[in-house]
Amino acid sequence: MNERPYVLSIAGFDPSSGAGVTSDIKTFEQHEVYGLGVVTSVTYQNESSFDGVKWLTFAEIEQQLEALAKTYRPKAIKIGLIESASVLIQLSDWIQRNWPEAFVIWDPILKASAGFSFHENLNNNIQSLIKGNIHLLTPNIPEFQALFGDQSAQETVDLLNTSILIKGGHLSGDHVYDELFIPGLDKCITVQSLKVKGNLQKHGTGCILSSSIAAEIAKGNCLPDACEAAHFYVKKIIASNESLLGYHHNVKN
Repeated sequence: MNERPYVLSIAGFDPSSGAGVTSDIKTFEQHEVYGLGVVTSVTYQNESSFDGVKWLTFAEIEQQLEALAKTYRPKAIKIGLIESASVLIQLSDWIQRNWPEAFVIWDPILKASAGFSFHENLNNNIQSLIKGNIHLLTPNIPEFQALFGDQSAQETVDLLNTSILIKGGHLSGDHVYDELFIPGLDKCITVQSLKVKGNLQKHGTGCILSSSIAAEIAKGNCLPDACEAAHFYVKKIIASNESLLGYHHNVKN
């Protein structure tokens, strides 16, 4: 029997398990990879309201990482909710020193779906944050604009030497468009589908998308194929029920 590849989520703890580490672990399990988790914060929320967050220090995050590094070498790492630019720089540097072969995805959560703002002036630090240590960013359209302003996506990826998947779930209309920009590639790769009927909303779809991509990469799929598979995985989560919390069970089938 082949051993499942290891995938690591570094993210916040959401008590509702709609987002954050526990949501990522559910996603990993459905993709038949083994999920590892490191907690960056404890949030006080459910699927419809957000009351606050308690941040762990980088030393506390590092202690969790050091314990894992004694045994595991994850093929892909998804980074979610992070307190600050400083913590993200320390984290990406630690990963580069200890797991340089891992494919690293950062889902830049700038604001909770309930409207809680996590970061201020992060766009001033973005180039020093990336430094070639992060292979894929997965912002939605407002997050991309907050990070990069009016700069085009293709200019951005070529400058940072980092791929960017811009999520289009916030767009109006009947279709959802995710646009993947890869350094050196002249045009974007678009994944599109019809929106799920009923305009169903789900808490944590951005977390699920990025962790699904990480799982697909760990299994050996190329980035465009991983992004496409993740797009349709999230679509099935959205269609799984009419509540704000999606079901993962059997959505791969």
